[in-house]
Amino acid sequence: MKINKILCALALGFVTLMTACDTDATGSIYDGMETGQGFSFATNTMRAVSVKATAPEFEVPVFRSNSHGDYSGTLVAKGTIDGEVANCYKVSGFTFKDGESQSSVKVDVSELEIGKVLALTLAFTDTVNMGYTNNEVLTVNVNVDYNWLSLGNGTFTDKFFGFYSEPEILKAEGFDRYRVMAPCEAYRTDPANASDDWIASWSAEYIELWVEDGFVFWDAWFTGQNYDGDPKSPIYAYHPSDFSSLNDPEFWTFSKFVDSKTIQLAPYYYVDGMGGWNYTQKDDIVTITLP
Repeated sequence: MKINKILCALALGFVTLMTACDTDATGSIYDGMETGQGFSFATNTMRAVSVKATAPEFEVPVFRSNSHGDYSGTLVAKGTIDGEVANCYKVSGFTFKDGESQSSVKVDVSELEIGKVLALTLAFTDTVNMGYTNNEVLTVNVNVDYNWLSLGNGTFTDKFFGFYSEPEILKAEGFDRYRVMAPCEAYRTDPANASDDWIASWSAEYIELWVEDGFVFWDAWFTGQNYDGDPKSPIYAYHPSDFSSLNDPEFWTFSKFVDSKTIQLAPYYYVDGMGGWNYTQKDDIVTITLP
């Protein structure tokens, strides 16, 4: 009987000890989970994001390891363009409801210039509640592009070179901006023009033009012609504003919408380092009709 009492006492003491140890350990673990949120991103580097100018927002998911209770917070953001500090973005806060482990922030880049790439870094401001992963800071490259919609096929006439084609014409959704697709290719690839030794091996993929303050502007396009057949002397069609001596609205009036379907361009055909042909003050040089 003495042996049994001793064994029972030892067993009771062991159970008491185990219970005490388990209570201490459990209390430590759960206290930490309840007070710490454990924030993190899904990754350190997010795939590059391209948004449309008509919808210049995107979302970045954020996570927490503790889903107990409501919590709202913010991120700190830093942006650069070509290594220079940029502030062309807005980042919203995030909110977790009780029981939720995933939320998101919205990034608005409506002020980001089209054609520029914003390198954006996001980090949590609440460093006390960070998770145990390495995904505490996220970087992503962002750009804005137009949403190009096909209008169908129009016409392109260049009376200086004698070009005519019926290219596809695109319009940027929500903007007075157009692309005339490969307008010089019909002439360049026509076997009937094989004897034209000024023809180059390529021409502009498109002419991009837009309306600003009632004037029509465009990015200089390669006409598919080389002066005297020399590939080192390509002929481009420039807007007058590309030249300092013509960079005044009084010289832009011939490039315009003639009517709702007809666009007139008055270019300066120019060979770099040599000179060119100034048709910036002439009507009916390049005409584009919309579908």
